[in-house]
Amino acid sequence: MHSLRYVTSHLLVIPVEGINKMKSKLKCNIHLLGVIDIAVLLLAVCAGLYSSWYHTNSIIIIVIIIFGLLIFSLCSIFYYYFNLKDISESFSHLWFGCLLGMIAFFNHSSFDEDRPTMVTNILLISSLGIKIIWSFVQRASGNALYKSRLLTQAEKFEFLGFGIACVLGTDYMTSMWLLVIANMLMLIMLRLKVSFSLPCIIIFYTISVLFFFKAMADKLSHWALLCFTGRLLCDPFFDLYYNGLSMLERWHCFISLPRYMHRFIIICITVIEIYFFQTAGYVMISNDEWYLSVPLFFLFGVVWICLHVIFVLTSWTFANKLSECNSILKTNQETNANLSTVMASKGLRYFALISKYMILSVLLSTVLLGATSWQATNTHFMASILIVLPMEVMFHGILQELGGLLGGTCCCYAVIGPSGLCRSDRTPVLLPTNAIEEQSRRSVNILNSIQRFLVHHMIDIFSCDFSSGGIAMESLETKMRSFLSRRTSDGPRFDTYLVYYSGDVYQSGDWALADNGVLKFETLLTWWHEVDADSGARLIIILDTKHHSGWLKQIKRNSTDFIAIQTCSIGQSDPETGIAVNTGDFTMEWVAFNVTRDADITWAEQGRKTKAVYGVSKNWVDFTFHKPTEDDIEVYWTQNFPRITHSLIKVLQVVSSIECDSCCWCLDCCRKIKMKWLPPKIINTGHGFKLVRS
Repeated sequence: MHSLRYVTSHLLVIPVEGINKMKSKLKCNIHLLGVIDIAVLLLAVCAGLYSSWYHTNSIIIIVIIIFGLLIFSLCSIFYYYFNLKDISESFSHLWFGCLLGMIAFFNHSSFDEDRPTMVTNILLISSLGIKIIWSFVQRASGNALYKSRLLTQAEKFEFLGFGIACVLGTDYMTSMWLLVIANMLMLIMLRLKVSFSLPCIIIFYTISVLFFFKAMADKLSHWALLCFTGRLLCDPFFDLYYNGLSMLERWHCFISLPRYMHRFIIICITVIEIYFFQTAGYVMISNDEWYLSVPLFFLFGVVWICLHVIFVLTSWTFANKLSECNSILKTNQETNANLSTVMASKGLRYFALISKYMILSVLLSTVLLGATSWQATNTHFMASILIVLPMEVMFHGILQELGGLLGGTCCCYAVIGPSGLCRSDRTPVLLPTNAIEEQSRRSVNILNSIQRFLVHHMIDIFSCDFSSGGIAMESLETKMRSFLSRRTSDGPRFDTYLVYYSGDVYQSGDWALADNGVLKFETLLTWWHEVDADSGARLIIILDTKHHSGWLKQIKRNSTDFIAIQTCSIGQSDPETGIAVNTGDFTMEWVAFNVTRDADITWAEQGRKTKAVYGVSKNWVDFTFHKPTEDDIEVYWTQNFPRITHSLIKVLQVVSSIECDSCCWCLDCCRKIKMKWLPPKIINTGHGFKLVRS
């Protein structure tokens, strides 16, 4: 056997070494392709500068060439002698962006019949083609690194360089700067995989090519502009497919910003929105058909202003919620809490579901105002609307993704009573002192374990009651009714109400309370019906007791409510080993399974003394987290926004009716049949914890 293992290991060395050589060779070829791309771009820039100087004899071109030689020399020194790779690459991209901008502004279309210009255009297109191939091969071979960022360092400096070229090469400096900012936002939108990013890209290039550049008196080199924008666009475009980061991972660079940065971004967005409205107002004096443009502008302008007041208030509230989640995440680093759990616990899902309709209304108002005040000769107007659209689309995108990603809200009431103090005939049992001390110690451990579970999953804690002598029925009824009627801070009911009980029960599973009190399942269900009122919330009951059959059967027969029970079957103690199985052991294992990532717990293993059992009502699979109704939206609007905007609630309801969820009856039937005949081993509740069965 040893010789066989020896021969096999040596035979595997050859293919493994071949694979490693192929990988290293592939990396070398990809790196070589990148070098060729830079070399061709450098040749294109040199040819373009020569062509521009050949036709214009401009001193600025000579100065730029001299500065270019100095900067490239400095970059080479920084890279090879001081190992300052980031600085040298940043200056290189800055200068590439500046030179491409200068070629675009000086080497315009009237030179196309000249041979140097034709060579420049061929090299520019060749550089773009090689860049596309390099970007695709790099991602297809798995050699691209993905991390949360809005723009790469190269993209930032190339945009900055092109902005510098706008100062030197064109009289439309402000308009071109705004267009560069719009182009940056388009790349950010693609990298974040926003839902409406592709339509916005099409609108951007359509307006730029057909209207913006035609409105400029300056003649531009379209090949240079195509090379500049195409090289920047190919990476985020391919990342739409190859980037495997989750939604929160992609947006982390924005979500994790400090509070002052979020507020600064909102202020900047507000200033740009005001500038867009100002440029749109020029239609009243530039349009010959003023009798149509003025009334339409006033009509859509009033709606636009009211909706954008809501936009600013919603953005500010959203920034405050993000800052609150970040602060909670920092203070709970020891509990390994993740960002999605924190956001769900703070009700961000409900906020996102309501706010996305508001932002969609804001986006539609911007489109309508831009269409009615369209000015094909005003470059400031076109550039400003190309900035406003992606900003509003990105805000709608993050709210839409958060609404679909985050779990709902959950509230818990835990009751821990004594166990082993009551017989099946409801007569009390007298225990010795050491047994009572052991009972108290076990109950405290259960309490600590449940509190750890609730804190880890950011579940709202109504109360954790512990009594060594039992809990009275009157006290339990008062607290249970108050718990089941509890609501979130935003107003709606919690999505899930979690009830935990560990203590004495009778054979039917009914809770054994103090003074011979009994809590039956029918009583708990009556309390639930009194406060739930078809709100769509669900009730999850966790029982760590010796008996549960009565409650489990009634829950499985229930067909009107969303109810689930998680309990256990406790086996007999082993007389040979002396290992006793007590009430509370299941809680310890279940909490460890749902809290500890590397917990070595196998519920299906043979010979388990504590087996997990769960049961769900017949329509459990129909449950969905609470979605805001028209009444919820109206209540939220009236409570949070100025009275002057209340008349626009109907507009929002029309927008919300556009996105309707169609349910498939056949699919629901299949889910119910599967849950009844082939129930899964694990059910994910959507709050981070799971229901399990052995």
